[in-house]
Amino acid sequence: MTDLMHPITDDPAPDMTDAPTIEQPIEPTTTAPHLVAGRPRRPFLAGLAIGVAVSAVAVGGAVLVDRTSDDAAGDPPPAASVATPTSTPAPTPTRTPAVTVVPEGSSVHDLVVAVRPSIVAIHTTVDQTDFFGQSVRGEAAGSGFVWSADGYVVTNNHVVDGAVEIMVTFGDGSSEPAELIAGDPRSDLAVLRVDRDDLVPLSIGDSDEIRVGDPVVAIGNALDLGAEPTVTGGMVSAKERTIDTVNGVLVHLLQTDAAISSGNSGGPLLDLNGRVVGINTAVASRGQNIGFAIAINPAERIIESLRVGEAPRHALLGVSARPTIDGSDGALVAAVEPGSGADRADIRPGDVITRLGETVIDSPSSLVAAITSREPGVEVDVELERNGETLTVTALLGANDEVTS
Repeated sequence: MTDLMHPITDDPAPDMTDAPTIEQPIEPTTTAPHLVAGRPRRPFLAGLAIGVAVSAVAVGGAVLVDRTSDDAAGDPPPAASVATPTSTPAPTPTRTPAVTVVPEGSSVHDLVVAVRPSIVAIHTTVDQTDFFGQSVRGEAAGSGFVWSADGYVVTNNHVVDGAVEIMVTFGDGSSEPAELIAGDPRSDLAVLRVDRDDLVPLSIGDSDEIRVGDPVVAIGNALDLGAEPTVTGGMVSAKERTIDTVNGVLVHLLQTDAAISSGNSGGPLLDLNGRVVGINTAVASRGQNIGFAIAINPAERIIESLRVGEAPRHALLGVSARPTIDGSDGALVAAVEPGSGADRADIRPGDVITRLGETVIDSPSSLVAAITSREPGVEVDVELERNGETLTVTALLGANDEVTS
């Protein structure tokens, strides 16, 4: 089972993913075997954990359930639901109108009652290799929420990555087997489908409009404790965060002090009207209540692509980068992919990239964020240091199309 934690690698191979090398792992919030509150444990950025729960392993966001034996995890928390369900034709990129908005002035309790039918617990079965090289079967648990009435459910990619079986449990206690329609490792988003046409989708908010200091509520299958879903409240403490994980770099994140625990991965971060403004994905294990959620505005386009089985297109420069040797600002190019935009622009291993377009690059993760904010097929000026000289080259960004299903 893969780690639900978005771990970071200490010495990544030059795989041209444009992901920076990171030294301190982050844990996903799912649970998995040998994971911290998530799936099998992988390092996450600077002590971040992803919310998946897995067998004997947990990563920040979801709960990990140790399944090296036949012991079962606790019952998943029921999903939250909101209003009268409507039907939408299957696979089209159009969401069913949601009816889960909570009136102004409602209490958090009223909000939870309203959305509970639309929140789901996700349990997966995964095959892993143990310390002795033997194949073992484990289980992990995370969260998700109803995207459309015709059976589509959204979660984190790390919650379902490598799963051989996926079960979704709804707010009324019923469970359904789910099919992975598609997942995108780079954005850590995945879309599942169950054979139901009576689901109630959550309303989608506007993460661009939400402000630092605005109150938010995180809800999901924390620690896979079963029965009622866990609800925590707090505020948006920062926007547009970028974090490094073992699986790469995540961008466009909301930072919140609403507690996010293993098992919360893939669940919604809601405003006080019950609208989704983010998707909970990671928590800083070395901080106090510092969690991260994927902002819903940039996520929505990716989710709609995944819903019809299409791979989202991400801009790609074609370099593998790591921090500079002397600790100065910039991203040190470790390798260049042959035939990529970087290769054609004559960017070389050993170059230190200091600017991309108008964006100052002070680290590998800031390089990834700068690339990710652009579209494939765009030309961009790249400023770099080479042998004591400052050079500017123009690179054509390519596309990284990667999808799992």
